[in-house]
Amino acid sequence: MRYIWLKNEFENSYAEFMTTFYCEGNKTSLKITADFEYAAYINGEFAANGQYADIPEYKAFSVHDISAFVKKGENTLVVKACHMGTGHFVCRPMTACVAFEVRNDGKIVAASDENTLARREVHYSEGDSLTPQIGTWYNYSFTAKEEPWEKCRVVTPDFNEVEKPIKNTFISKERLCSVTAQGVFSLFRGQTSAEKLQYAWLSSIHFNEMTGEDKTLHNGFSHPLTFSAKGGDGIYVVFDLGRECAGYPLFSLDCDSDTEAYLGWGEHLTDLRPRTRRGDRNFAFRIELKKGRNDFSDYLRRIGCRYFILFVCAEKVKINSFGLREELYPFSKPEKDFGDRLLNMIYETGRRTLELCAHEHYEDCPWREQALYGMDSRNQMLFGYGAFGEYEYARANLRLFAKCIEYDGLMPICPPSQSGLTIPSFSVYWVIAVNENAAADYDEEFIIDVIPAIEKVIETFKLNTEDGMIKLFEGERYWNFHEWSEGLTGGRFDCGSGEVPLGYDGILTALVYKAAKNTALLEEKLGRTEKAEKLKVYASELFDGMKKFYDEKSGFFASYLYGGEKIGRHEFTQAVFVNCSEGAFGEKINADICAALKNPKDLVKITLAGLPLKYEALIKYGGEKDWVINNVAEIFGGMLLRGATSFWETEKGEEDFDGAGSLCHGWSAVACYVLDLLKNKK
Repeated sequence: MRYIWLKNEFENSYAEFMTTFYCEGNKTSLKITADFEYAAYINGEFAANGQYADIPEYKAFSVHDISAFVKKGENTLVVKACHMGTGHFVCRPMTACVAFEVRNDGKIVAASDENTLARREVHYSEGDSLTPQIGTWYNYSFTAKEEPWEKCRVVTPDFNEVEKPIKNTFISKERLCSVTAQGVFSLFRGQTSAEKLQYAWLSSIHFNEMTGEDKTLHNGFSHPLTFSAKGGDGIYVVFDLGRECAGYPLFSLDCDSDTEAYLGWGEHLTDLRPRTRRGDRNFAFRIELKKGRNDFSDYLRRIGCRYFILFVCAEKVKINSFGLREELYPFSKPEKDFGDRLLNMIYETGRRTLELCAHEHYEDCPWREQALYGMDSRNQMLFGYGAFGEYEYARANLRLFAKCIEYDGLMPICPPSQSGLTIPSFSVYWVIAVNENAAADYDEEFIIDVIPAIEKVIETFKLNTEDGMIKLFEGERYWNFHEWSEGLTGGRFDCGSGEVPLGYDGILTALVYKAAKNTALLEEKLGRTEKAEKLKVYASELFDGMKKFYDEKSGFFASYLYGGEKIGRHEFTQAVFVNCSEGAFGEKINADICAALKNPKDLVKITLAGLPLKYEALIKYGGEKDWVINNVAEIFGGMLLRGATSFWETEKGEEDFDGAGSLCHGWSAVACYVLDLLKNKK
């Protein structure tokens, strides 16, 4: 394939490319890749999207079966593409480009080259920054005048092409919204679209008064709804998808004249509207509507939400439809029954949560970040082995981490990005995740591929080890984070800021001990006896170091050692030490710690991210199966009773993280893992 782009390259831009081809046979496929995102249309109908998140050294192309979209004779292919020239947690900037080829019964009938027609996709323009992780969004104009087609420019990026290592996602049928609120608005203040939506004055008007319809009969867009009202700056409508979703919004509106509109989204209505603005995060964009019909669909930028809010700066708007098409990974879903209706509901909600957090790779959440983190993904993989029986998707993610290892032997905070920031513990979780994948479904070819990266990671920690203990990492690059409980967040991102005193990290020491010990077994399985023995010696040193964090007076393990002083009494730390040591500190310590995990009144409470470690400790070393099941029912059943359709980032819900807590987070599907673990132990 030849890579092409517009004659001019803009930092963050949208483009479209067109070619025609003839089909005589039955089987037609599209091979395609882009630097960031693409969406392909055959004869005007959306056919495929889903660029794998990759790096130049591992540039993935997808192959889509487009037979259902082509006809005998001449066909038209249009590819829309988004180029992101600035890096974010979900994106590594590359040369702006797309490349494609169409095969009909194995014969190439079209391919990107210097004769492919190209132009700017003028309906899109650069919008506000959505979040620091996702980057810049767009504004959309129905009134923009399309530019003429011209021949494209051939580019020659330095890519190493590989076939996409995961299955293609699929796009569901449209899920129509219901209307949950409506009225008129007055713009109060705000620079960004999201601020305008967040801070506007809203005045509610009854559904019947605005539409002349009975809401109980005509709220689901079985037919178009016309909203009209005078006052303020225009009409607002709040839409409900009925549950948390991840995908692409679609709508059809009729207007009496050209006007502007704003569309925002969120996960709850705590602010009596979707929370479109919080801190430096913006979940909205501006739309220029034209007189007449405005049909919108975008398959380049995915969103996660349950609710939408639409502002139309007019006294009347006809809404023909409003909904979303979900993007889903084709996981299998084995039938599960735990003999209890609540546990079954919790399990299925957990599985739904995992599904919403897996597209081109695992995501922490579909709404706020859509980013691949080492600890989050380790949890999601572990939960997914039982929930989906899926191992290859996990291996693809693990391999991407390995491909992104950096100069100091650690991974970036979110592959494939190059943010310059790393969380040391997340690289250890990656090693642990590789070992868990091998234990669940051993693939020697995969292990041979990634074990050099494992060795490099462990060597990095070995160089940062002193007296059997791993030191806190120093410097602006390193965020010594463990979890979101007080004292374990790493303070500011860098240890060298002075806010985090230098010392020894007990949690890292325990995690690396587990990683080194289990990797030694992998090395033995590969016949690398000498490397295995060296890892065993290092693991033994770390185990001796772990003992230094135990405080006999309190009966707990300290999280840190600073100048000989044992600092930090955390529930998370106790779970880590018992788990990583596999109970090797003796029955009394195990029993004392398990008792404290059940009633952590003298410890800083663990968050949902650490629950897998806590539950494993209680099940394996405390025999507390019933307590764990009851705790799962209390925490996650409690979320269901409060209206959750996916599980939250923390128990505090939306109010956590200064009002930016996500209501769908992959690490919170721990109930799936626990219920599968307990069922398999019977």
